[in-house]
Amino acid sequence: MGRKPHCRQHILHAGLEVLATKGYNGTGVKEIVDSAGVPKGSFYNHFSSKEAFVIEAIELAAEEHLAAAKQQLLESPGSPIERLLRFFEQQLTQLQEQSFCGGCLIGNLSLEMSDENPAIRKATDHIMDQYVNLLARVIEQAKSEQLLKDTETDPHALAEFIQCAWEGTLMRLKTSRSCRAYHSFKAQIQQLLS
Repeated sequence: MGRKPHCRQHILHAGLEVLATKGYNGTGVKEIVDSAGVPKGSFYNHFSSKEAFVIEAIELAAEEHLAAAKQQLLESPGSPIERLLRFFEQQLTQLQEQSFCGGCLIGNLSLEMSDENPAIRKATDHIMDQYVNLLARVIEQAKSEQLLKDTETDPHALAEFIQCAWEGTLMRLKTSRSCRAYHSFKAQIQQLLS
């Protein structure tokens, strides 16, 4: 039986799974290295602290998720509005498959850590900005194709609103364990956009 790789990426991916399940305060270095199957020293060979690990891990997760989101929102078939609604529908499906546990790792960490840790707050805020910018690009496409009801719509302001509404919807989905909040979110977004 070969040794588990002691590489940075392996530790990041294994630790992300723990972080997504237990949050920042519920995740210790021991849980991360146990999940990765590496000794504690391997963690500290790659990361100066748990905080440094978390920032790098969420940046990696965001990079991967944003790449997938970009493909869904900008490159998949359908009108910009259809792609936007389908994107959120797919997010709902994933959450349902997880029995409404988990949700948006960045949003969860924002809620948990923004008051306690300025470095993590700054990292999550930067990642949220990237999501808003991606949504704004889709809305800009819809505007240029004259698909929006309000021709004066500011794509970035609307994207910021949709992102905020989505994060609130995720919180309600998790607490209610039902799709009620999603249906309300979807109806309001459809009304805003078409």
